[in-house]
Amino acid sequence: MRPGFLLHKDLFILCMITALIFIIITFAFFAQSLLGFGGGLICIPLLSLFMPVQDVVSMVMIYQFSMGLLIFSTFKQIQWPSILRMLPAMVLGVCIGIVLLKYLQADVMRGILAGYIILHLLRKHTSFDPLGRLIKWGDAHLAGFLGGMLNAMIGGGGPAFILFLKEKIDITSQFRASIIATLMISNIPRAIGAIGTGMLTPDLAITAMYAYPGFLLALYMGQKLHNKIPQETFFKAVEVLLACSATLLIFKIVT
Repeated sequence: MRPGFLLHKDLFILCMITALIFIIITFAFFAQSLLGFGGGLICIPLLSLFMPVQDVVSMVMIYQFSMGLLIFSTFKQIQWPSILRMLPAMVLGVCIGIVLLKYLQADVMRGILAGYIILHLLRKHTSFDPLGRLIKWGDAHLAGFLGGMLNAMIGGGGPAFILFLKEKIDITSQFRASIIATLMISNIPRAIGAIGTGMLTPDLAITAMYAYPGFLLALYMGQKLHNKIPQETFFKAVEVLLACSATLLIFKIVT
């Protein structure tokens, strides 16, 4: 087989992977902009089907960190006392999550991702909610620890933070601002850890930049179409997608 053919084949595969990353990132953060959550929960399992989980979590952190820049537009609404109560345990959780992401095998990480999605769907549609019970029992310290660890390990610490803050903050604008601030704060030690351990490489950062225009477009379109798309219907479609991605992750593990 001629070297030129192999070069063109490799280039085609690279272009296809880049296009898939662009599409998945754009859709995931359009969903987050529209629904207020779900960017990492949607894109990390899907990208992990054809990329190493460690690379995916590190790359998606760039977009999640960028989402945190919204903190500047909501700063006055942030309820700092509730966030500061979580902070010490959050930093500890992030450190442990970084270590687990670094050293756990890829299929173990995929299994954790699949299990996390299944627990999320069960919590939405049944009374089975172990995470919610844990947060009620452990209050700020356990919410901070679990949120920080899950955010660093699989890019999905939001639910733990949400379950705690929704019990403390009644005003919607203050709740949303506090969630944005909490995730931004947890992503700071996460970013330091990912760079310090070598998980976030220059190549991954460059790959993330290819999809960055789609990320920005998703945020813009989500805000524009927020009141025009039936959110309940879109939410159901996202849940079907999550169920499919969990199934495919399990299939990838066992085959």
